[in-house]
Amino acid sequence: MYEPQPDSRLTHDPEPAQEGPEARVPCPSSKRGHAPAAPPDACDQAHEDYEACQELPAPVSDGASPQSDAGAPGLEDAAICGIIILLAFVLRFIYILQWQRNPGFAHPGMDELYHDQWAQAIAAGKTFLEGPYFRAPLYPAFLGFIYKLFGHNYLAPRIVQAVLDSLSCGLLFIAGRQVFSRQVAAVAGFAAASYWMLIFFTGELLIAPLLVFLDLLLIILLLRAGKKPGALLYGLAGVVMGLSAIARPNILLFAPAVVLWMLVRHWRELRRGLVYIACVTAGCLLPILPVTIRNYVVGNDRALIASQGGVNFYIGNNPWSDGRTAIVPGTPGGWWEGYYASIALAEEAEGRKLKPSEVSSYYYRKGWEFITQQPAKALSLLALKLSLFWSSWEIPNDKGVYFWTERFTPIVKLLPLGFGVVGPLGMLGLFLSRRRGRELFPLWGFILVYSASIVVFFCNTRYRMPIIPPLILLGTWAVYQTVRAVKQQRWRTVGASAAVLAVAGVFVNVTPGSENFRTDADDWFFLAQLYESQGHGTPALRCYEQSLQVRPDFLMARLRYGKLLIRAQRPTEAIAQFRQALAAPPRLATNESQATLAEAHALLGAALAETGAFAEAAAEFQAAIPALPPAKSIRAQVSLGRALAALGRNAEAIDVFKQVLQVDPGNERAASELRKLGIAP
Repeated sequence: MYEPQPDSRLTHDPEPAQEGPEARVPCPSSKRGHAPAAPPDACDQAHEDYEACQELPAPVSDGASPQSDAGAPGLEDAAICGIIILLAFVLRFIYILQWQRNPGFAHPGMDELYHDQWAQAIAAGKTFLEGPYFRAPLYPAFLGFIYKLFGHNYLAPRIVQAVLDSLSCGLLFIAGRQVFSRQVAAVAGFAAASYWMLIFFTGELLIAPLLVFLDLLLIILLLRAGKKPGALLYGLAGVVMGLSAIARPNILLFAPAVVLWMLVRHWRELRRGLVYIACVTAGCLLPILPVTIRNYVVGNDRALIASQGGVNFYIGNNPWSDGRTAIVPGTPGGWWEGYYASIALAEEAEGRKLKPSEVSSYYYRKGWEFITQQPAKALSLLALKLSLFWSSWEIPNDKGVYFWTERFTPIVKLLPLGFGVVGPLGMLGLFLSRRRGRELFPLWGFILVYSASIVVFFCNTRYRMPIIPPLILLGTWAVYQTVRAVKQQRWRTVGASAAVLAVAGVFVNVTPGSENFRTDADDWFFLAQLYESQGHGTPALRCYEQSLQVRPDFLMARLRYGKLLIRAQRPTEAIAQFRQALAAPPRLATNESQATLAEAHALLGAALAETGAFAEAAAEFQAAIPALPPAKSIRAQVSLGRALAALGRNAEAIDVFKQVLQVDPGNERAASELRKLGIAP
C-alpha cells in the first residue's frame, strides 16, 4: 500500500529534471550529497521546486534510519499503525464508559432518534417511511445491521463505531505513508487518535465515524492510484465514493474534481485515462443505482439518493438564516413536526400534493430566489458560513458538545487538541502543498471541495468531521517542513509560513458572535426532560431552573418547570412560573407560539384549580381553549367544566361536558363528570 520514497541525499541518479510540481530537484543544502552547500537565499530558491527536498526522510538524529524510512513498509510501519489503532480504541472505549453516565445514553433525541427508529425498522424488516428516502440510507442500514447482530441496545453500536474510528486513525497513518515520511504519518495518526471531537462522535448515533472511515479510504485509494494507476484501484475508489454518497450525497461534488485530476494525470495517454474515468464512474454508480431504483419503484419518484437536499439548501439560504440553525423558517423545532410542516408549507405554496422530489425542488427554487433577488445579503451569508465552517468553536446541531462533555466525560479535559490548532496548521499545509498539487490532490482537493459542499448549505461541527483527518495530516507535514526550514536557515520559506499561519490562526480562532454559539439553555432543558422521563423529579427541577437562569424567556422550559412543580405538590410556585410565562412577550408571532401561550393559560388554570381558585381557573381555561390543538383543547374543556361545577355553575358545566362528548363521544372523563351532576351521558 505504500510507495517507496527515494532519498535524494543518498542517490545521485543522473536523471533529467522533470517539469511541474513532480520534479525531483537536488537539495543544495544537503550535507550528504556531493553538491556543496548553498547560501540560504539560494537554498530558498531551490526549495520553491520542492518535492525532493520537501520529502526527505528524517535525519538519523531523529531516531529512524533513512534507508528503512524510504523503503517498502515493514514491521515498523505495521507496529506503529497497530499502536495508533490501539491507543485510539482505548481512548474511545474510556470515553464511551464515561458517556454511559449521561441519562441520554439510552434515550436518543432528534437526529439520533431518527436514525435509531429507522435502524430498528430495518432490523425488524419493516418499512420506516413510505416513499423515496428522505435521508441517505447507509448509516441507518449500518446501525440496523448492528441491531440485527447484537439486539437493540445502545452500547454495541458505540463500541463498533469506536473500532471503526480507531481504524480510521490507522488509515490516516497509511495515507501519510503514501506521500510523506514515517515521522509525519505517525504523528498525524497519534494526533487523530487523541482528537477529542473525533472521539466525541463515536458516542453519538450519527454518521460521522462511518463517513470519516469511508472518505479516508477513498483518499488512500486515490493517492495510490495516482502513483500506480490501474483500473482496479480506480474502480475501488469509485465504489468507496458511491458508498460515501449513500451516506452523505455531497461527496458527489468531489467527483468532477476527481475526473479533472485524472485527465491532467493521464492526458498523455488519454485513452487509458478515459478507461480509468469509466472505472471510477462505474464503481461510484454501483452502490448508488440500487438506491435510485428503489426510490423510483417504491416511491414512484425520481430521487437519486435522498430528497432532503432542497430543504437543507433553503435552510442555509434564506433571509432569516444564521448559517447554522437547522430549521426551515415558519416551522416548529421538533424533528417530525418540522419535517411535516416543511412539506405542508411547500404544498400550500404550490396548491397541490407534492412528491418528495418536488418538495425538494420547491425549496431549491426558494433558496435560489433569495440568492438572485438579494445577492448582497446572500454573499454576506456565504461569508458568514465560511467563517463558521472554519471556526475553532465547535458549533452544535443536536446538542452542545461542550455542555455534555464537561459534565459526563472528564477524559475530554485531558485531550486538548482541537480545531483551533488543527485548522490553522491544516491551512498552512494546504498552502505548502501547492508545489505538489497533482500528487497531493486527493488531500487538498478533498478538503476544499468538501468544505465548499457544506458551506453552500449550512454549517455545524459534525458536517466538517470528514476533513479533520486530512487537515491533521497536512498540518503535521507543515510543521515538519517549517521546522526543517528553520534548521536549514531558509528564512523566506519560514517567513511565508509564519505569515500564512498567523492569518489562518486569526481567521480560525477569532469568530465574531461565537459567544452566542453555546446552547446551554437548550441543553439544560433537554437534560431536565431526560431526568423527568426517567422519574428523577428533583434533578429535573434543578435542570429546568438552570435553563431558565441562562435564558429567562425560554417559554417552553418555564411551562415544563411549572408542570413539574404541580406534580411535586407545589402549585403556588407553579402559578408564579405560568404568570411569568404569560407576562413575557412572545418571541415569534407564529401559530406555534400562540399554541404555547394557550398551553400556558391552561396550565395556569390547572395550578389555580389545585389551590381552590376556581373562578380564576375557569377564566384561564376559557382563554386557552380556542388556540389549543384538538386533543389539548378537549382536556382543557373537561377541566373548565370541573371548575364551573366547583363554583356551583352546574348548568354551564353540563353544557361544557356535552360539547366535549359531541366532539369525542368516548371521553370517559366528561361522561363521569356528567354522572356526578346527575345527568346521563
